[in-house]
Amino acid sequence: MIDPPFANDWAYCAWGALEVLRERRAAMPARVAAGTLTQAEADDSIAVARAIVLQWRWALDPAMPPFPAAADDPAPFGCRDVDMAVQLRRLAQWRRQRADAAPADPNAREAALLAEALAWHQDMGGTDLPRIVHFALIARRSPAQRFVPDPAEDADIYRALGLTLDVERRAA
Repeated sequence: MIDPPFANDWAYCAWGALEVLRERRAAMPARVAAGTLTQAEADDSIAVARAIVLQWRWALDPAMPPFPAAADDPAPFGCRDVDMAVQLRRLAQWRRQRADAAPADPNAREAALLAEALAWHQDMGGTDLPRIVHFALIARRSPAQRFVPDPAEDADIYRALGLTLDVERRAA
Protein backbone atom coordinates (compact mmCIF):
# COMPACT_ATOMS: atom_id res chain seq x y z
CA MET A 1 0.00 0.00 0.00
CA ILE A 2 1.28 3.44 -0.90
CA ASP A 3 1.45 6.00 1.89
CA PRO A 4 -0.98 8.89 1.41
CA PRO A 5 0.33 12.38 0.63
CA PHE A 6 1.67 14.18 3.72
CA ALA A 7 2.09 10.90 5.61
CA ASN A 8 5.80 11.56 6.07
CA ASP A 9 5.42 15.23 6.96
CA TRP A 10 4.76 14.82 10.67
CA ALA A 11 4.92 18.54 11.41
CA TYR A 12 2.27 19.29 8.80
CA CYS A 13 0.09 16.46 10.10
CA ALA A 14 0.48 17.82 13.64
CA TRP A 15 -0.50 21.27 12.39
CA GLY A 16 -3.52 19.69 10.68
CA ALA A 17 -4.54 18.07 13.98
CA LEU A 18 -4.17 21.42 15.74
CA GLU A 19 -6.36 23.07 13.09
CA VAL A 20 -9.03 20.41 13.62
CA LEU A 21 -9.02 21.22 17.33
CA ARG A 22 -9.26 24.94 16.61
CA GLU A 23 -12.13 24.35 14.16
CA ARG A 24 -13.98 22.21 16.72
CA ARG A 25 -13.58 24.83 19.43
CA ALA A 26 -14.81 27.58 17.11
CA ALA A 27 -17.74 25.68 15.58
CA MET A 28 -19.20 23.76 18.50
CA PRO A 29 -20.90 26.64 20.35
CA ALA A 30 -22.94 27.53 17.26
CA ARG A 31 -23.85 23.90 16.63
CA VAL A 32 -24.98 23.49 20.25
CA ALA A 33 -26.98 26.74 20.03
CA ALA A 34 -28.59 25.54 16.77
CA GLY A 35 -29.54 22.24 18.40
CA THR A 36 -27.57 20.06 15.98
CA LEU A 37 -25.37 18.79 18.84
CA THR A 38 -25.76 18.48 22.55
CA GLN A 39 -23.21 20.11 24.80
CA ALA A 40 -21.96 16.66 25.80
CA GLU A 41 -21.44 15.68 22.14
CA ALA A 42 -19.61 18.95 21.50
CA ASP A 43 -17.41 18.43 24.56
CA ASP A 44 -16.63 14.87 23.44
CA SER A 45 -15.70 16.05 19.94
CA ILE A 46 -13.35 18.68 21.35
CA ALA A 47 -11.84 16.17 23.81
CA VAL A 48 -11.12 13.74 20.98
CA ALA A 49 -9.53 16.49 18.87
CA ARG A 50 -7.43 17.55 21.88
CA ALA A 51 -6.25 13.95 22.35
CA ILE A 52 -5.20 13.80 18.70
CA VAL A 53 -3.11 16.95 19.15
CA LEU A 54 -1.54 15.55 22.33
CA GLN A 55 -0.67 12.36 20.50
CA TRP A 56 1.04 14.33 17.70
CA ARG A 57 2.92 16.50 20.21
CA TRP A 58 4.18 13.34 21.89
CA ALA A 59 5.18 11.84 18.53
CA LEU A 60 7.16 14.93 17.54
CA ASP A 61 8.92 15.64 20.82
CA PRO A 62 11.34 12.94 21.99
CA ALA A 63 11.84 14.95 25.20
CA MET A 64 8.32 14.03 26.31
CA PRO A 65 7.89 10.93 28.50
CA PRO A 66 8.43 7.57 26.76
CA PHE A 67 4.72 6.83 26.81
CA PRO A 68 2.14 9.13 28.36
CA ALA A 69 0.37 6.55 30.49
CA ALA A 70 0.48 3.06 31.90
CA ALA A 71 0.60 0.31 29.28
CA ASP A 72 -2.92 -0.84 30.19
CA ASP A 73 -4.48 2.64 29.94
CA PRO A 74 -7.25 2.48 27.29
CA ALA A 75 -6.96 6.25 26.69
CA PRO A 76 -3.30 7.21 27.02
CA PHE A 77 -3.74 10.62 25.36
CA GLY A 78 -7.07 11.44 26.97
CA CYS A 79 -9.42 9.39 24.82
CA ARG A 80 -9.51 5.96 23.26
CA ASP A 81 -7.63 5.29 20.02
CA VAL A 82 -10.83 4.05 18.41
CA ASP A 83 -12.58 7.37 19.16
CA MET A 84 -9.74 9.28 17.52
CA ALA A 85 -9.85 6.96 14.51
CA VAL A 86 -13.61 7.35 14.10
CA GLN A 87 -13.43 11.15 14.26
CA LEU A 88 -10.59 11.29 11.75
CA ARG A 89 -12.24 8.85 9.33
CA ARG A 90 -15.42 10.96 9.40
CA LEU A 91 -13.42 14.15 8.91
CA ALA A 92 -11.49 12.63 5.98
CA GLN A 93 -14.72 11.48 4.33
CA TRP A 94 -16.39 14.87 4.82
CA ARG A 95 -13.38 16.78 3.49
CA ARG A 96 -13.05 14.39 0.53
CA GLN A 97 -16.71 15.01 -0.38
CA ARG A 98 -16.13 18.76 -0.21
CA ALA A 99 -13.00 18.51 -2.36
CA ASP A 100 -14.74 16.31 -4.92
CA ALA A 101 -17.62 18.80 -5.10
CA ALA A 102 -15.15 21.63 -5.82
CA PRO A 103 -12.42 20.10 -8.02
CA ALA A 104 -10.96 23.52 -8.90
CA ASP A 105 -10.39 24.42 -5.24
CA PRO A 106 -6.79 23.54 -4.30
CA ASN A 107 -7.40 24.37 -0.63
CA ALA A 108 -10.27 21.87 -0.39
CA ARG A 109 -8.10 19.22 -2.08
CA GLU A 110 -5.21 19.84 0.30
CA ALA A 111 -7.51 19.78 3.34
CA ALA A 112 -8.88 16.42 2.16
CA LEU A 113 -5.39 14.98 1.64
CA LEU A 114 -4.29 16.19 5.06
CA ALA A 115 -7.36 14.71 6.76
CA GLU A 116 -6.73 11.43 4.94
CA ALA A 117 -3.12 11.43 6.19
CA LEU A 118 -4.31 12.03 9.76
CA ALA A 119 -6.82 9.17 9.47
CA TRP A 120 -4.14 6.89 7.98
CA HIS A 121 -1.79 7.64 10.89
CA GLN A 122 -4.56 6.90 13.39
CA ASP A 123 -5.31 3.53 11.80
CA MET A 124 -3.92 0.55 13.66
CA GLY A 125 -2.17 -0.77 10.56
CA GLY A 126 -2.27 -4.37 11.78
CA THR A 127 -0.84 -3.64 15.25
CA ASP A 128 -2.39 -2.85 18.61
CA LEU A 129 -1.35 0.81 18.36
CA PRO A 130 -2.15 3.58 15.90
CA ARG A 131 0.51 3.97 13.21
CA ILE A 132 1.66 7.32 14.59
CA VAL A 133 2.26 5.87 18.05
CA HIS A 134 3.98 2.81 16.59
CA PHE A 135 6.20 4.98 14.34
CA ALA A 136 7.03 7.35 17.20
CA LEU A 137 8.00 4.45 19.48
CA ILE A 138 10.36 3.17 16.78
CA ALA A 139 11.79 6.66 16.27
CA ARG A 140 12.42 7.02 20.01
CA ARG A 141 14.46 3.82 19.95
CA SER A 142 16.32 4.77 16.78
CA PRO A 143 17.18 8.47 16.53
CA ALA A 144 18.16 7.95 12.87
CA GLN A 145 14.47 7.29 12.15
CA ARG A 146 13.13 10.38 13.92
CA PHE A 147 11.27 13.07 12.06
CA VAL A 148 13.72 15.89 11.47
CA PRO A 149 11.98 19.25 11.39
CA ASP A 150 13.06 21.92 8.94
CA PRO A 151 13.69 25.08 10.99
CA ALA A 152 12.57 27.31 8.13
CA GLU A 153 9.33 25.43 7.45
CA ASP A 154 8.40 23.83 10.75
CA ALA A 155 9.31 26.39 13.42
CA ASP A 156 5.89 28.06 13.44
CA ILE A 157 4.15 24.70 13.64
CA TYR A 158 6.32 23.62 16.56
CA ARG A 159 5.65 26.89 18.37
CA ALA A 160 1.90 26.55 17.77
CA LEU A 161 2.09 23.10 19.37
CA GLY A 162 4.05 24.48 22.32
CA LEU A 163 7.25 22.72 21.24
CA THR A 164 10.71 24.02 20.47
CA LEU A 165 13.09 22.91 17.76
CA ASP A 166 16.40 21.36 18.78
CA VAL A 167 18.27 24.37 17.34
CA GLU A 168 16.19 26.64 19.58
CA ARG A 169 16.92 24.45 22.62
CA ARG A 170 20.65 24.57 21.93
CA ALA A 171 20.57 28.37 21.49
CA ALA A 172 18.77 28.92 24.82
